[in-house]
Amino acid sequence: MFKTALRYVVDSDDGTKTLLVGGLLTLFSWLLIPAVFVAGYLQRVLARTNAEEPAPSFDDWGDLFAEGLKAIVVTLAYFALPVVLLTAVAASLVVFSVETTVVESDAGLPTDPATVAEPVTNVGPDLLSVVVVFGGLALAGLTALVAWYVLPAALARLAVEGRLGAAFQFRPLWRVVTTNSYATGWLVALVVLVVGGALVGALASIPFVGWVLIPFATFYLDAVAFALYGQGYREATPTDRRETVGGSERATA
Repeated sequence: MFKTALRYVVDSDDGTKTLLVGGLLTLFSWLLIPAVFVAGYLQRVLARTNAEEPAPSFDDWGDLFAEGLKAIVVTLAYFALPVVLLTAVAASLVVFSVETTVVESDAGLPTDPATVAEPVTNVGPDLLSVVVVFGGLALAGLTALVAWYVLPAALARLAVEGRLGAAFQFRPLWRVVTTNSYATGWLVALVVLVVGGALVGALASIPFVGWVLIPFATFYLDAVAFALYGQGYREATPTDRRETVGGSERATA
């Protein structure tokens, strides 16, 4: 699995061109539109690895853009809950800090009690406030981890089925994400991203040459990770599973 994914892009007929185009798009991804094309390409990687086909090329740019937009919509939807929870925690911290503010007189000078409202005592956050903040942080972290784990399977279903709704069919997704094959692919991709990310970070210490290589290395790592996701999804949904329905057979994968 790892060796195949590692050489997936470079072994294609136009691997060098793909890396150059992908690296340039990654370099300008801050303009957003190039990032959509990169997301569309990674969707094609999922579809091609699921079908055991060679790496895709950057072509049919209109379809590529549409596929990337759908992938971004799915990603935003999956991480909406963690973001909402983190926002709520941040708002709670602001409220608690306001409630515990100490009202002091200007420059510490004596103040006429008749002209000043009763000051607020700085009692610090109460137990309920601490529980709410840390509970919210824990819940946000847990939901973010779940979203991070399930999202590649959802994107793979989107790439294979071609329907936006396929990414939110949770029963088929549950059958995928609970398999050893998918978990293995996800974990290997995680190692690739962590180790590769550290190496990419090291490139930043090399003036000019390292800075130029960073976007190309980043694109390559993303392609390897998505190839691993695609392989894990394929192995978790074997096409040879059949069940008999009304005297005929149909696929259940």
